[in-house]
Order: sequence, then C-alpha cells, then structure tokens
Amino acid sequence: MTTRIVGDQVFNPWTRTTKNAPYAVPEDLPHLQAFADTQARPSQAPYRLNLALPPEPFTGLHDAPLVILLANPAISDADPAAYARPGATERTLQHIANAGGTPNHFLTHPDKDHPGLRWWSRTLKGLTKQGHSHEELARQILAVQFHGYHSQSWQPIPYTLPSQSFAFYLVRRAMSRDAVIVLGRIAATWKIAVPGLASYPNVVTPKQNRSVQISRGNFSSEDFERIGQALKS
Repeated sequence: MTTRIVGDQVFNPWTRTTKNAPYAVPEDLPHLQAFADTQARPSQAPYRLNLALPPEPFTGLHDAPLVILLANPAISDADPAAYARPGATERTLQHIANAGGTPNHFLTHPDKDHPGLRWWSRTLKGLTKQGHSHEELARQILAVQFHGYHSQSWQPIPYTLPSQSFAFYLVRRAMSRDAVIVLGRIAATWKIAVPGLASYPNVVTPKQNRSVQISRGNFSSEDFERIGQALKS
C-alpha cells in the first residue's frame, strides 16, 4: 500500500503507526527490516535505526510560517529513559497522528528533562534571547525530518519509504504558502526529493551546514531578518 492522495491532500500515514515496538508505519516496516539486515558490521552500528523509540517525522503545526528541514531524529543516551516515562511515547504518537499537527510538545510540555526540550532550547536560543517565548515558538515552527526513525548518525536509506511522501507533501505545502524554509544539512537530498526547493526563493541557509541553530551568528543578516519576519506573520 502506498500513501493515498486525493486532490492535493495527502493522507497522513503516521496515523497508523504501530502502538508497540517496533514503532513504524506498517508499509515501512519490511523495508526497515531489510535495511537492518544490511547493517550487521560493527561499523554500521551508528546508522542502525532504533524502532524501540517512537518515530518523530515532524514536530509542530503543519501550517507554521517557519519550516526547518532535517535529516532524521537522533538518539541521545537519555532518550530510552525519557521515552519510558509515563505518557512520553503516547504523547509523541498522538502528535504525529493529529490532523494539522500540534504545537511543539517538547516546548510546551512540563517535562523539563526531556532531551527533545534540550535540543530545541539550544536550537532556538538565539530567538528566545530576543524575547520570543517557547509557547510562541511552539506554534510558529514546523520541523520536518527526511525520514522519521531514530539513529545515532545519519545514513541515507537506499529506498524511498512509503511514509516519506507525507514529509515531501508538507514541504510542498509550505512552499505554496510562502513559508520561510531553513535548509542546511542534506540540502541536496531534499532538493532531489522536492525539486521545487532548488528554485524556491524563500529558502534560508545556515552558515554551519550541520547546525540549524537559529541565531544571528549562524545566518546572514538578510536571512536572519527573513526568519524574524516569518515569525511575525
């Protein structure tokens, strides 16, 4: 089964994510298992996908004015314990299944020790210094992963997973509403998946290719000003 499209609406495949580990969209699972079979060597350990953690293919409201394109969710040593806490995994699964997304739950939930909150706090520090609150930013920023499954390090999967069509749809939708799109790491990969990105005028590029920290130091003055204007919309 592939992701269904009606008109310009793509049905969210993450509504059918399995409720127990291994967590995955059912159509993705055979490809993920076959990919894991190719990763037997110890050198491949950093790239193995951890399906014991709930997937995070996107974070935020789907119509947010600022969109950050990423590779895939990372894994920290604190993640297994964080997701084992009551309600943490369920909250993530509810977020990815919700029509239209939800405000960034890492920024709005009172779990101050979650590694997701630490990552977002670092990434948005340049904006909070300017007076933007976490509650405000939680509604204004959408992060979209190239695929939604956790690994320690990024490695391309040599196959387009069925679920990825929804990520590409979210990016096309962002372009249709003139959202500002932050495109850093794996920029070429994103441009192949969503060809219109190569000529989209509202792309901003961080100075550090591997960092999407939203700060004056990581963007040109012009690009940082465009980010600020997006957050005012």
